[in-house]
Amino acid sequence: MRTSIRLLALSALILPAVLAGTPAQADTDTTPGTAAPASVASIERKAGSGSQAAAYWTAERMAAATPADEVEKTAGPVTQSPAPEQVRRFAESVAPKGGSGFGTQLNESITVGKIFYTSSTDGLGHYCSASVVNSPARNMVFTAAHCVHDGPGRNWHTANWMFVPSYRNGAQPYGTWDWSTLAVPSGWISTRERQYDVAVALVYGSRSIVDAVGANGLLTGGGRAYHYDIFGYPSNRDSGEIQWVCSGTSRDAGSNRIEMDCGFGGGSSGGPWYYSYDNTNRRGDVHGVMSYSSGTNTNGSPYFSAAVVGTLYNTYANDTW
Repeated sequence: MRTSIRLLALSALILPAVLAGTPAQADTDTTPGTAAPASVASIERKAGSGSQAAAYWTAERMAAATPADEVEKTAGPVTQSPAPEQVRRFAESVAPKGGSGFGTQLNESITVGKIFYTSSTDGLGHYCSASVVNSPARNMVFTAAHCVHDGPGRNWHTANWMFVPSYRNGAQPYGTWDWSTLAVPSGWISTRERQYDVAVALVYGSRSIVDAVGANGLLTGGGRAYHYDIFGYPSNRDSGEIQWVCSGTSRDAGSNRIEMDCGFGGGSSGGPWYYSYDNTNRRGDVHGVMSYSSGTNTNGSPYFSAAVVGTLYNTYANDTW
C-alpha cells in the first residue's frame, strides 16, 4: 500500500498526515558488517577553479531540462540478496545554522532539491533529485550514481552540474551549489548494477550547504521491509517542478536492491528514501536513494550496505575544498 502526494507551498509548518506513519524501530547496533569494503571512484575539481553553472542554468534551460530516466532493474540476472546487515548509523541529522531554515514556509523537505547537469553522453540538459547528508565537512549531497556518471565505458557528468535545494517551479530559495568532488562506488563504473547506484557530491556555494538548509542522518543495514517516505521531483508529477512524496513499505527485489510501489517517473532519481522522517523539522535518516522505475508503479533503490554506502561516506566525510 502506498500513497503519493504533492508537497504544497502552505503557510503551515506541518506536512499532510500521510507522512505521519511510524516505521519499525531500527536496530542501532554499530557492529561492522562482514562484507569487504567496496572501492570508490571519484573526480575532483581543482581548488578555486571557477564554474559557470549558475549562469548557464537560466530559467528557460531549467524548464527545458529532461529527467534522467532509468528503467532497467539490473545489468545482469537478478540474484538472491545477501543476508541483512545490522543497522549502522554514519550521520545524525542537524538543523541549519542560525535558524530554523523555514523562511519560505514551504512544506517540502528543504534538504531535498534538484540537480541539473549537461550529460556527457548525449550533450543534453537533464535533472535528478538529491538530498543533503550531514558530515564533519558539512558539504555532502547524496544522489544516484547515474546522476553523476553514466557507467561502463562512459564518463562523468561534470558540465554545468549544479544542486538547487528546495527547488520549486524555478525558484531557488536557498541559492545554488556547485560540485568540488563527485564520487561513486567503483562497481557502478564497471557493472552499472543497481546495487551500486548511489553517489556522493561534495558541494560549495556562498556558505556551507549544511549551514544553509540543515542535513539528514545516514543509516545502512537493517532488513528490506521498512516504511519509507520517498521524496523527489518525478517528471510525471507536475512535470518535475514541485517536490512530491510517496509513503509505503519496501520489499526485497534481489541483487541487493529494494523496491516499493510509488509510480514515480524519471527525475525522481537520487531522491532520498527516508527512514523515520520528522514532519516538524523536515529531516530524517537517508536509508536509500531512488534508482529506477519498472513497469507502471515500481521504483527501486540500492540496499544501503556498510561496505558500499558506508565506505563511500567515510571516504569523503572529512574532505573540504
